[in-house]
Amino acid sequence: MLKFWLRAAAIGCLIVLAGGAVAQAQTNLLQNGGLEEDAFGPYTGRRGGEFPIYLPNGWNVWLASPTGDRYNRSERTAINPHPGPGPSPREGRRALNVDCGFFTCTAAIYQQVGGITPGQNVQASAWAQVKACDLPKDANGNLIGDNCGSAIESGAQTRIGIDPNGGTDPNDPDIVWSSYIAPHEQGGWQQMSVSATATGDTVTLFLYSTQTNFADLNRTYWDDASLTGGGAGGAAPGQPAATLAPTAPPVVGFVVPQAPQDDGSIVHTVQAGDTVDSIAFAYGVTRTQILELNSLADPRIIVPGQKLIIKPAAPAAAGREPAAGAGGDQPPAEQEPPPVEPPPAESAAGEGTNFEAVVETPTTAPPTHTPAPAPVTAVASSAINPAAATGQVCVLLFNDRNQNRIQEVGEELLSGGKIALNQGAAGSYDTDGVSEPFCFAELAAGDYVAAASAPAGYGLTTPAQLRVRLNPGASVNLTFGAAEGVRPALPPPVDAGGLVSENAGPETDTVSLTDQILNISGLLVFGLAGLVLLGGLGMALVLRRR
Repeated sequence: MLKFWLRAAAIGCLIVLAGGAVAQAQTNLLQNGGLEEDAFGPYTGRRGGEFPIYLPNGWNVWLASPTGDRYNRSERTAINPHPGPGPSPREGRRALNVDCGFFTCTAAIYQQVGGITPGQNVQASAWAQVKACDLPKDANGNLIGDNCGSAIESGAQTRIGIDPNGGTDPNDPDIVWSSYIAPHEQGGWQQMSVSATATGDTVTLFLYSTQTNFADLNRTYWDDASLTGGGAGGAAPGQPAATLAPTAPPVVGFVVPQAPQDDGSIVHTVQAGDTVDSIAFAYGVTRTQILELNSLADPRIIVPGQKLIIKPAAPAAAGREPAAGAGGDQPPAEQEPPPVEPPPAESAAGEGTNFEAVVETPTTAPPTHTPAPAPVTAVASSAINPAAATGQVCVLLFNDRNQNRIQEVGEELLSGGKIALNQGAAGSYDTDGVSEPFCFAELAAGDYVAAASAPAGYGLTTPAQLRVRLNPGASVNLTFGAAEGVRPALPPPVDAGGLVSENAGPETDTVSLTDQILNISGLLVFGLAGLVLLGGLGMALVLRRR
């Protein structure tokens, strides 16, 4: 009898430990999965003006480029916290509202999650609701009401996806997507779920919304997102098992260069999502220069609102002493003022992590260095002519022999490729391997997408599409690489699920016996804990009788 109780106690302990592991697997890995404020910090402004973009802490956004006068107008898309009503948040105090009224917009709210074990299965879910309809009007087109019922004719639909590679482009064919649903307001909040198998130590969750037709009201609401371990896993349908090309390097966020100040210096105010590397790329300087100019020991520690010196003020001409023997007009040709070491950064204590580094301006400019080209989803202008009204985008295609995406010595230009700007609407070019870089000139300022295709027998080693923002007077350089024998990725298949009826409830999945057991694991743990307690009492009683 004593042996029986000892075995029961041991089994109970093992089950308790297993229950703890199950609970760990169900932990939400997302930062601020509820899209909240308060303890998570305020929504971060990415764009002000009439159509602002404010995102919850931990999240970022991708917006599709315009495809017509009223289609995918990213510059007229507003993103804001939504406290309710109409609808009320599904949980917590805030939901996220993506609003593109009178137009359509295709938007992907995303978050990259690190600390994943390669080969680990992860599963995600999120809730959405849409309101897309035309407001009532009289015969003359004047508004006679301020509300309308969401209409399925708008073609508004949502889905969620997991990029097992941790990328930031929702067009990546490796993304595993849920089926599209049309969660119109009449059916309330509706849930989507999906599972994938991680290929590296980072995965990305996308919350994706789009519409077929524009409407007076065109709003998508998101809330209660989660990413946990477990699930069925898997890869996107139709993807070949072989590795097509080297894993794409991390893509830094887009940084808009800030204008020089009156004294010629350039000071960048850090925005949410900025990194030292992305700031360095935007201004054409190096990470080392930024670290030295601002006395930064760790490039990872910068915060929104912090001011970083990119270029110090030029020395004042009146501050120089006239050179002997030179007529007092100019200093000797090779004489330069001695370098001044920047003092340590001073920080003022404040609430949370909002502090600002104060650094005195050195009197000499650091040596300039042009970084090697690298693939990015958005690039900054290398030079800006403020008097110009148009800009240009210059492109080239090179033979990336070592497939590292950087054009090195001996990696020549390639002929037989094709590069199109905005699907050819802004021009296209066939590479000849001699005349590049080729520049699409006289372009109006705005967002552009350059898409490249490799010559026969070659495959792209860099992303096939690069999205750029062109400012008036700017010249933007884009570099595509390709290597012989690299197989191009296949496009994802059309979703088989189609649209879900607007009155459809949340998606239901067939639940396996294992999942059912996991769902009641908490009850099992409490029950077995009681069994262990009774076993302990029994052992105490037996030992007392002996």
